[in-house]
Amino acid sequence: MNGNKIRIIRLSRGMTQEFVAQKIGTTQHAYSKIENDNLKISDETLTKIAKVFGVSMEDLKSPEPVIINFHNRIQNSSKNKEDFICSSEQLLTQLSQQLKEKDKQIEILLNHLSEQSIQLKTLIGKN
Repeated sequence: MNGNKIRIIRLSRGMTQEFVAQKIGTTQHAYSKIENDNLKISDETLTKIAKVFGVSMEDLKSPEPVIINFHNRIQNSSKNKEDFICSSEQLLTQLSQQLKEKDKQIEILLNHLSEQSIQLKTLIGKN
C-alpha cells in the first residue's frame, strides 16, 4: 500500500493520527499500522481516509504524488477555529490586564515627574 503517502498527506493537512483514526472509526494504533504499511486496508477504509483528506481513493492508491490543496487543512475546521478564538480571547484579556498595569505605572511616573518639576521650580525660584 502507500502508507507513506497517507502519512505525508495527513501531516500536510495538519492532522494527527488520533484525529484521522477517530474520523474513520478506528484506533490510533490501527491507523499507525496503516501508515507503516503493516495493515492491509479495505477500499471502504481507504475511501474514508480519502474523504477526511479531501482527495480521491485513486489519489491514495496511485504511485504518483498527490497535489495537495492546503485549503482543506484541519486548521480550517470549526473546532480549531473555536480553540483559536478561545486562545485569542485569553490573550486579549492578558494584554488588557497588562495595559491597565502599565497605565497605572505611567500615572505614578507622571505624578512623580510633576512633583519633581514643582520641586525644581521651587529651587530655581529661590536662586
